[in-house]
Amino acid sequence: MQHNMRSSTISRRQQLRLAAGLLAGAPPVLLAACASSANQGAPATSQQPITLRFIPAGFHQDQDQQVADRFHAEHPNITISFEPQSGNYNDKITAMQAANDLPDVIYTSDNRVKPFAANKVSADMEKLAAKDKASQALLKDVYPNMLNLGRVKSIPGLYMLPWALDVLVLYYNKSLFQSAGVELPKPTWTINDLIDAAKRLTRLTGDPASSQYGINLNWTWWAEYVPWMRGYGGDMLSEDGKKCTIDGAGAIDGIDAMASLVTKYQVAPPPGTDFGGDPFILGKVAMIANIRNSTVGIRKASVSFDWDVELRPAFPKKRVTGMGTAGVSVTTQTKYPDQAWELAKYTISPPAQKIYASSYAAVPVLQSMRNDPSWRNLPPPPANGDAFVKAADYGTLPPDFPLACGTVYVGDVMATMNDALTAIVTGKAAAASALRDAAAKINSCLATATGP
Repeated sequence: MQHNMRSSTISRRQQLRLAAGLLAGAPPVLLAACASSANQGAPATSQQPITLRFIPAGFHQDQDQQVADRFHAEHPNITISFEPQSGNYNDKITAMQAANDLPDVIYTSDNRVKPFAANKVSADMEKLAAKDKASQALLKDVYPNMLNLGRVKSIPGLYMLPWALDVLVLYYNKSLFQSAGVELPKPTWTINDLIDAAKRLTRLTGDPASSQYGINLNWTWWAEYVPWMRGYGGDMLSEDGKKCTIDGAGAIDGIDAMASLVTKYQVAPPPGTDFGGDPFILGKVAMIANIRNSTVGIRKASVSFDWDVELRPAFPKKRVTGMGTAGVSVTTQTKYPDQAWELAKYTISPPAQKIYASSYAAVPVLQSMRNDPSWRNLPPPPANGDAFVKAADYGTLPPDFPLACGTVYVGDVMATMNDALTAIVTGKAAAASALRDAAAKINSCLATATGP
């Protein structure tokens, strides 16, 4: 059910629930605890034995354990206690905060950055980093747009350290291209090149589930639809954050062009088509857009075709692509802020980044590691590592709506956009009319919204 968008206030629990987006539904943390004792007493000196409580992400548990072990080897006075979480992660964090029992370092993600900052779950790590030059130098080495995913315009500070360079690139089935006699994607491709190739790769049977398509996209993911708006000269939100601008000419053109892949050219499957599995892995779709982590699933599936990656095509007005990542933050309730910061920043240090990258799941988030052998020397596919690092130049940040109105991840803004985009992509409404109605709903909330 859609919430009343005219409401200008929102409860703490509701705000935290607004954080369930790109990585909502991530598997629960399965790591075994290294130690079970909780921190007690006054803050310790750097040499006193202490235990840091840490909730890591559950989707790279083996690498998290390796990173923790290496950190402990370098800081033998610090024991790391992993705390597995199951169920609704945001609710667990809310309950821990209410009980004054937040761990020292926690898993977070770009969709949780603003709610966790607004509700004082995550501490401002920029203040912690300011204490030493080594920390400042490390942060400067992080790709700027990825680091900015951990910041919030209305709440100055740094509330997430990103674990990887997670920018969308184009995954493509090389075998399908070659069998159809279609030239492989190039970094110079435009949207028109994409459409031309997709037409030649599409084989319609009259039944979407048994057809072959040139491309498929995640139509209602902000990291997909916002770049289409911006790439055609529009945007979702005005610069001052006071007006939703999806009814502007550029935004309408972008969404209309995106939807035309389904409605006009029929080179993408209708939303909801059931292929009996992942259509790219099944060889039913020739191109998709996703982050580096998709490599893990495709390789594990042992697909029967050759594949690779490339930069996403350039839009008419500018080249832009979506992004989104997980990371860590120091909490406001830690008794050991300096040591917690040491652990948090270690996850983006070269030793830790080598561990994450060696699993195919991540491209190092440090610019100095763009050619590091830890990931560059991994056996292909994918072979085109350049696509991942070059895409960093075109990653775009999500629009920053007031929490009272929801976000592009969950809540009223997301629900309104989902409804509008679904209607447009399924051909039930024209882009202009659907986006005009959606803008009116969102602007009604923006007119009275208060708070971050």
